[in-house]
Amino acid sequence: MKKTKMTQLPIAVFILITLAVLGIIIFQTYWTVNAYRINKEKFDTSVNIAMQKAMDDCKKDYFDSIRRVLLTRLSPPGTIIKIDTLHDQDIANALLIIHISDKYSGSMSPFNTTVPRFNFYKKKLSYNATIPAVLTEMSFFEPGLMNSFTVLLGMHDIQQHSAQLMAFAKAHPDASGDAIRKFTHSIPNSIYELPPNYEAAASHKVWWYLKRELDKRHIYSPFGVFASKQNMPRFKSNTHYTATAVYPYKYQGFTLFNISGPVIYIGAVFHKPQYAIIKNMLFSLVLSVSLILFTIYCFYYVARTIINQKKLADLKDDFINNMTHELKTPIATMTVAIEGLQKFNVLSDPEKTERYLQTSRNELSRLNDLVTKVLDIAAFENKEINLDKENVNINDLVADVIQSEKSKTNKTVDMIFINKEEVELINTDKLHFRNVLLNIVDNAVKYSSEPVDIVISCYKNSNFLVFSVKDNGIGIPSDHIGQIFDKFHRVPTGNIHSVKGTGLGLSYVKYIAEAHGGTVTVKSEINKGSEFIVSIPLADG
Repeated sequence: MKKTKMTQLPIAVFILITLAVLGIIIFQTYWTVNAYRINKEKFDTSVNIAMQKAMDDCKKDYFDSIRRVLLTRLSPPGTIIKIDTLHDQDIANALLIIHISDKYSGSMSPFNTTVPRFNFYKKKLSYNATIPAVLTEMSFFEPGLMNSFTVLLGMHDIQQHSAQLMAFAKAHPDASGDAIRKFTHSIPNSIYELPPNYEAAASHKVWWYLKRELDKRHIYSPFGVFASKQNMPRFKSNTHYTATAVYPYKYQGFTLFNISGPVIYIGAVFHKPQYAIIKNMLFSLVLSVSLILFTIYCFYYVARTIINQKKLADLKDDFINNMTHELKTPIATMTVAIEGLQKFNVLSDPEKTERYLQTSRNELSRLNDLVTKVLDIAAFENKEINLDKENVNINDLVADVIQSEKSKTNKTVDMIFINKEEVELINTDKLHFRNVLLNIVDNAVKYSSEPVDIVISCYKNSNFLVFSVKDNGIGIPSDHIGQIFDKFHRVPTGNIHSVKGTGLGLSYVKYIAEAHGGTVTVKSEINKGSEFIVSIPLADG
């Protein structure tokens, strides 16, 4: 039952982690979409405000140009301005009668105002402002005065080109008001004159002012300005598209002041505002993505830890089962031998007595080896093992290993040792290094079918002495090669079911090799055998 629960635990944890990660991703996605929507609305509002400000700039620029035109045209010697004051008992109601005339069109209808009003506009400028400057300023707030100015100046300009106007009238006797208006707009250097490309010029002007306003707001998104002579409906904005309101553009010629002229409608369209919006959200998006990735990594780390812990628990369970079996076997054998000595009166038979005693001795030796292995693993895991290095004869050491392994196996084994460079001595811990070779050779015998062929080679490689143990065994699957030096790990043996072990031998081999300052590696192919390579530093290296 415990095994079943341990098997189901990672699946349950995986499901919970997956749901948690999906929940976080969904929440972050929902937050990001809503943040984008809010920023999109903010973007739409900002570009509309910028468009309004751009139109205000156009209007201000237009008024400034009108001021320059009026001031120039109303200044002598071309124009004569006379002001008559009609005194009244109440000075506040004293009237000013303004007469304006020029050498072409004569006088306009007198324009009446009061002394306080005239002085008010003069004070707005300066006390030494000229009369044309004061009247120009007044005309922006007195529609009648502006209308008088434009009629006077317009008639002046028409009279300047009366011959062309008469010729146009004769050539177009049925010309409509629009045709006359278009002709009037074409009179060069007049207040009615409009450039032939005034629509494009207006678009360019609005684009330039809008670009300046957007830069002030740090909005960098490509846009286009469109103009039309018909009132355009406002474009509907969506997630990937933004359009400003459509504004009437009257800031050309004198069209603002009740003079018949073209009015165009103008607006701006942002085709890809999402790039500018996302750029403004970049910091938040990076934090959001980083949070998701960090959370996924944390969950991955937790899942990996749980899986490793479960795997370690399973390996320990297998180790305990294997170790229990390994311990019971010699105990059971010795028990049978002792019972034979006690119950079957074999003491009178020296040969049987010796055989029973030898069997018990062998099993005790085997039991001692198992206990020593476990104690060695515990010792080097706690870093308590000390190497007692000495100069060891290589040929004698390997011969002892071969003899020891042959004496305890019932398989047909052919083992040879090749000392390629006739190296005689190595500085090592004799006991532990012998156990290293013994463990590797023992595995080679256990995981090989008869006849067993093992080649042990010894050669120099730079400052290392290399021992190679090559067998003709069943080989190691590629997905297990990276794990065979882990504690308790045992490679599945396929059809070989009689192999016993603790899963500690190769872990011990790796530790002893590294404790000497060396390495251990393995090469293997399924059904072709394995080769373990142990490198130990030379004493003179």
